[in-house]
Amino acid sequence: MRTPYDAALRALDRDMDALKGLIADATARLEEMQSLHEALGTQILRERALSAMDWQLYAEAYLDRARAERRQLEQLRHDAEIELTMLRRQAAQQYASMKAIGNAADAYRAEAERVAQTAEQAMLDDLTAARFVRRARDLRRSSR
Repeated sequence: MRTPYDAALRALDRDMDALKGLIADATARLEEMQSLHEALGTQILRERALSAMDWQLYAEAYLDRARAERRQLEQLRHDAEIELTMLRRQAAQQYASMKAIGNAADAYRAEAERVAQTAEQAMLDDLTAARFVRRARDLRRSSR
């Protein structure tokens, strides 16, 4: 049965699908930032160890640049975490809206079903009453 809420539910469902895609993208970006951060940390440790073994290698400029890049990745990761948290909150609100509208649609259907059943019962009562009146009238006529 169609309800006045169906269009709103379809729109919210499309929005939720888009939101799921955004959450998946944000999660992928966060994972990528994490792996880049870990790889850079490993590279810094390796370069530091190499420069410690050979006094002729001067790695401070590289290490400074790598540390700055690592700080930038940390900031990007932090931003991605905030974005993901906001998207998850938005998805929770979207789900709550969908649930509320879905409940309203269910209530509408239940009320429509109740009205239909009441009308059907009234029709059956009217038919039964009409049959009873007809039989009573026929009995009175035949008894005269």
